[in-house]
Amino acid sequence: MKSTFFIIASLFLIVPNSSFAHFGRVMNEHPGIGKILVVGDSLAAGFKATDDQVKPAGCLERNFDHSKMINAAVPGLTSSQILKAVNKVKSQKPKLVFVSSGGNDTLKDDKNPGSYPVQKTMNEMNVMFDELLKTGAVVAYLGLNPPAPYPIRLPEITVLALSKGVIVIDGMDGLWENPLLMADRVHPNNLGYAIMCNRMVNGILPYYP
Repeated sequence: MKSTFFIIASLFLIVPNSSFAHFGRVMNEHPGIGKILVVGDSLAAGFKATDDQVKPAGCLERNFDHSKMINAAVPGLTSSQILKAVNKVKSQKPKLVFVSSGGNDTLKDDKNPGSYPVQKTMNEMNVMFDELLKTGAVVAYLGLNPPAPYPIRLPEITVLALSKGVIVIDGMDGLWENPLLMADRVHPNNLGYAIMCNRMVNGILPYYP
């Protein structure tokens, strides 16, 4: 059976590696082994993947030393609900946090215009990033820029994250348009998540010794 690494390496012949952006302000305030927290929506939960190792929690668990893995990601959550989850688990004092949020706000507002305003998302993400950074953890955000005309708030969240020193990982770059890497129009399959995993590791590694 081919190893996950071999699969990932092979896939990069199909999908180019995306860049990882930050402003150089990311700091690791918890050196050594600590807790890892995954929080967010279906992409953070690895929805549609059948291999737990390529889901975000499984990916981080097998690639970074840690004392405990806390997976608080649930498909379908809005930023408001994710912020509530963050407030429940932030006392765990994680060393590393991976978060995906904002996509369901966009989908909800697209189906029912005005039901989830852009400013509501931005306010919630602003508080969410601040609360996570207060823990002293390295915080990584799954930046999204899907090929659709309506999700304008998602690039705005990326700008906000970068301004705060949050690592932004465009783990979906090049996946949206490739049916071989997607389980549906939103979620990757195992191969797509394997690529996302590789990008997560490369983006976070410089800040997580």
